[in-house]
Amino acid sequence: MVCQMELTSHLLVSSAFAGYRSNEMKLAEQLIDSAPDHSLTLFDRGFYSLGLLHRWQQSGIQRHWLLPLRKDARYEAAHRLGRQDALVTLKTSPQTRK
Repeated sequence: MVCQMELTSHLLVSSAFAGYRSNEMKLAEQLIDSAPDHSLTLFDRGFYSLGLLHRWQQSGIQRHWLLPLRKDARYEAAHRLGRQDALVTLKTSPQTRK
């Protein structure tokens, strides 16, 4: 099960269900179309998939996402926001975007 919640009210906006053997990344892909434009989506650390994040961002207008990066992630800091916070640019290959 993967759920999409509106944070100010804590109401569930959308969800995707499947058996316990199903991949949560595939379930999250089902929620891409229900994400609103001009929004910020907070992902858990386990949802680090450049393909998923790229599709999430490209499927609407001003769709942004935020997640804790893995230690082995390859990125460039575009703008430092604080001691441990930064806006980053992730390197993606055409294969990842596919």
